[in-house]
Amino acid sequence: MCTSISYEALDGSKFLARTMDFAFELNGQPTFLPRDYDWISSFDNKTYQTSYAIMGTGAKYGNNYMVADGFNEYGLSCAELYFPHEYVYDEKPTDGDMNLVSEEFILWALGNNKTIDELRENIKKVHIIESDKGVMGTNQPLHWIFSDATGDTYIIEPEGDGLVLEEDKIGVMTNTPDFDWHRTNLANYLGASTNNFNSAQFGDEEITKLGQNGTFRLPGGYTAVDRFVRTAFNRTHTEKPENATEAVPTIMHILDSVVVPKGVNIGDRGPSYTQYQAILDMTNKTMYYIPYSNQTVFSVTMTDDLIKNQTTPKEFEIPMTQGFVNLERENARVISEH
Repeated sequence: MCTSISYEALDGSKFLARTMDFAFELNGQPTFLPRDYDWISSFDNKTYQTSYAIMGTGAKYGNNYMVADGFNEYGLSCAELYFPHEYVYDEKPTDGDMNLVSEEFILWALGNNKTIDELRENIKKVHIIESDKGVMGTNQPLHWIFSDATGDTYIIEPEGDGLVLEEDKIGVMTNTPDFDWHRTNLANYLGASTNNFNSAQFGDEEITKLGQNGTFRLPGGYTAVDRFVRTAFNRTHTEKPENATEAVPTIMHILDSVVVPKGVNIGDRGPSYTQYQAILDMTNKTMYYIPYSNQTVFSVTMTDDLIKNQTTPKEFEIPMTQGFVNLERENARVISEH
């Protein structure tokens, strides 16, 4: 379970954001991977190297740092989401091409492509292989959402026809079913509205509204289908922010409608919940990170200095205990300063 959106502020700032909903504790934190980062494929033990720096939610598993979402120094961004029951990977590797397990795909994609146009050409020689050699010991069923500095949004859903980019004009992705099913399903919610119904006549009686009612058709569950519809509606109708600074809380409010509290959705592995939200500002190369246990918004920027001088991976540790601002102390400090 995850939800992702692309977004743009009125000043042209471009974003990709996501909730990470999972039962297995991923323990990811904002992580910087430098240019020329060497990583070893779990599938064939070959060593590969990135060309571009990456900032994303990462953790070290085995030999490599893995990222579940992030952007590179050119603004290409990506998030991986669960895609069970519909994914189809290659059964066998292709000689002469790059053969990967699914969770390695972002490392290659962000590490070796500047734009979606480059990605479209380069994925022709990349294959995701059906394999249990991944870092979690099982085959991870994934699909991916991409956006770049232009704001264009595309998805890759491996369904037996290789890795093909499909444009996502809605700017939303969740989980199974596939994107085409979700897009068709939106037709069932054309009656959802931001405007309220005031009254209606039933026989000789006029019935007036009890309260806000325009959005009554929107589904309220945490299924992938419900989350897609709700997020598509909120993304479309939420008032546009003026700039990148205003866009961060706006995106948070959009995603808040699909944040899963721990304990309300329990599967075979235990409660699947929103472990974090990540908001990727592709224009200003800044990552915003909000963990479940600490709703403080943490940020880290991929500066030119970081790109040029940081030659090893760098994790940015996040405090997992909620911080609070004591207004009594803050007000006392302001008064004393004056």
